[in-house]
Amino acid sequence: MPVTSLPNGARIVTEKVDSVYSAAIDLWVEVGSAYEEALNNGVTHFIEHMLFKGTGKRDAESLMEEIEDVGGMVSASTSRDTVKLYGYALGDALPVVSDIMLDMALAPRFDAVDFELERKVILDEIDMYADDPVDVAQDLLYAGMWKGSPQARPITGGAEEVKALTLQSLRDHFQTYFRPERMIVSVAGSFDEERLIDSVSQALSQAFPVANESAAALSRPQAPAYFAVEELVDWDTEQAQVALAFPAISSLDERQEALQILDLCLATSNSSRLFKEVREKRGLAYSIGSIQHSYRDFGLYSFGASVSCGNAEAVMSLIFEELENIKKNGLTDREIARAKAQLRTEILTEKESMAARSTANASDLMYFGRLSDIGENLARVEKVDNAQIIDLARLIFVDDYSLVAVGPQNKLKSLFRGAKDSQAGKGHRGRVKFEGKKKESTHQ
Repeated sequence: MPVTSLPNGARIVTEKVDSVYSAAIDLWVEVGSAYEEALNNGVTHFIEHMLFKGTGKRDAESLMEEIEDVGGMVSASTSRDTVKLYGYALGDALPVVSDIMLDMALAPRFDAVDFELERKVILDEIDMYADDPVDVAQDLLYAGMWKGSPQARPITGGAEEVKALTLQSLRDHFQTYFRPERMIVSVAGSFDEERLIDSVSQALSQAFPVANESAAALSRPQAPAYFAVEELVDWDTEQAQVALAFPAISSLDERQEALQILDLCLATSNSSRLFKEVREKRGLAYSIGSIQHSYRDFGLYSFGASVSCGNAEAVMSLIFEELENIKKNGLTDREIARAKAQLRTEILTEKESMAARSTANASDLMYFGRLSDIGENLARVEKVDNAQIIDLARLIFVDDYSLVAVGPQNKLKSLFRGAKDSQAGKGHRGRVKFEGKKKESTHQ
């Protein structure tokens, strides 16, 4: 797979697959909510929305109509460290989609009327998340565990911060970070490779003829310190949302495959221990699973359960019981073999998806600076053994865990270690916080 590096710092990676009809394209920018200050929290996510509101050459309707005229699709997302535009089309229509995507990323028009309209949309989005107990629990985890750091703030920004953003603040942030030094364009599928590289190179080079040393030197956010936090949101719900979290390993850590195997056996798959023990054998919860967040230099691993309040303590007890068991004994040979089979299947079947190929290549370049091959990925999976699982479980599942619950306070307070001695403070929906202590993260 060729990687084309332009004089302005942009990189283009292409993977030709002649046996398919379609092609997928990604345009990644290394910027996210972790690059923001408290006062402009939400600005990156706002910019992502504005990319769809028109450019110097096309209004918002034309952007989508031209893409859909050729049967294509373009969407986008914002995370703590990346803005991603992604799309697909049949191979012969890819030039249309790539041209429009580059136009959106390089020359958004930032119209004042569109800005105010989109502010309303984003405020509705924030309200939507605030009405979802699952989202509330997750956001409280991030805010507590990474307190005082940019990573603790919501990707969308808070309502007050979004109301305070100005059009100029968006323009300034865009000019600082949406530059070729921070951009990767990745394409996979059936397409004219030479034509695609030429057209993308031309568009990027015309917008930015040379690299900007100050832009290239912009530092990445530091890994946040970890705080063990316990928080309860008093909410009149039938089901409680319980989230238990631990600091974990970074995306660059060589133990990522061991973590994936541990996760499959513990919480993710239908044959996992917690799914069987909590749901299948005891019927204590409809939903139980895990969430992993791995960033460049830190990570998080959490369990989440939707559970009747009367069953919450029993579910928590089963989770801690399984964690202690794995820290002591690890997994069985059959569990490890089953998880490896699942990962092998995932790695190989992703090669049948052009979107997955394009995304994987962009990710490899963004985080590792090189492309991995399928043999390398499979070999890393095969090398995992039970000793690694035990070591990793002991590293992650520490006593200083974080716990957030959303539901009736009088039925859930007993879950918390600090409940008896706390000086509880009231807030939104009767929020009660049991202060945790700071712990510098060693999982980097």
